[in-house]
Amino acid sequence: MKLKKKANTVRIPPLKRAIKVNRKSSDIEGESAVSKALKNVRKVFEKKTVESTNEEPKLPIKSYRTKKTKQRLRKKQVYPRGIVYVGHIPHGFYEEQMTDYFKQFGKVTRVRVARSKNTGKSRGYGYIEFMHPEVAKIAAETMHNYLMCGRLLKATYIPPERQHPRYFAGKPWTEKVYPKKENRNAVNKVRNANPKKQEHARFVQSTRDKLSALEKKLKEKGFDLKFVPASDVKA
Repeated sequence: MKLKKKANTVRIPPLKRAIKVNRKSSDIEGESAVSKALKNVRKVFEKKTVESTNEEPKLPIKSYRTKKTKQRLRKKQVYPRGIVYVGHIPHGFYEEQMTDYFKQFGKVTRVRVARSKNTGKSRGYGYIEFMHPEVAKIAAETMHNYLMCGRLLKATYIPPERQHPRYFAGKPWTEKVYPKKENRNAVNKVRNANPKKQEHARFVQSTRDKLSALEKKLKEKGFDLKFVPASDVKA
């Protein structure tokens, strides 16, 4: 027997029933808040990665002078020392003379006279450090209001809780060696040295630019002047 085929029949699959899940509004809001927070965190990390790739690595600048000074200031003395402030110092009574004079009281470890940075001359006061604080107290009591070369010395004992290393920090200055003179000598050494060709050419160009700018200013005010360098003048 022959089976007859069904003509133009289309089978439709059965519809699946949609399963509804009852969810609370609090759960939905909590999940949305967490997702937002995660998105914000991802954005922040992406920005940081982009900024880190774009930025050039900065090398830390080391200041050796500040480190050395800090190390000197941080050094703690093993034994307490006695420091005496001396004011109204007469002319000629400086470091050598003060050490020789105050040796009669006890061992003097350090002496510093405050001096001017610009001239190197004494500012009229200084500090004396003794090995033992008891000796410093006796020296301050005996030398206070002591008449020396027409001046009354003012000596006061500085207790340990008020002491700091800055009294004797740095290099001691004299009338021959002081900061302004050292800076001046360094600048003069650089200026008197034989300059390189490139540096000399830059210097010449900058001076010519300055002269041309000055010529323009004078011309605006009615003065027609021309500055010619000495090297361009023909004999």
